[in-house]
Amino acid sequence: MKDTTQDRQPWLDPVTGTCPVGETLRLLGGKHGPSVLHCLMAGEMHFLELTRALDGISRKVLTAQLQEFERSGLVARIEKHDARRRVGYSLTAKGADLGAILSQLYDWSQAHRDQTAMR
Repeated sequence: MKDTTQDRQPWLDPVTGTCPVGETLRLLGGKHGPSVLHCLMAGEMHFLELTRALDGISRKVLTAQLQEFERSGLVARIEKHDARRRVGYSLTAKGADLGAILSQLYDWSQAHRDQTAMR
């Protein structure tokens, strides 16, 4: 009989000792993180466009979230050298990969929304 206790152990990175799934969820940030990534899945957006698209997020919170995503390698900050000196944000390849997973989570949540609704 095969010992399956290894299969029930938490997912741990052998080098860091941390759970890679937990670390990935931490990367998503606070309540606005997934929404920011979703907006950027359609392509580059300027800061003001993101502010308008994410109704209810303060500029301070959006700035902090974008900076965290930039540090994590999920988002690239693109400085525009035009008269208005705007700044654009777009997903990196790493961010696009995570965005695809978020789309799968969305599909799952829609398929199971009656069963996952908060009671």
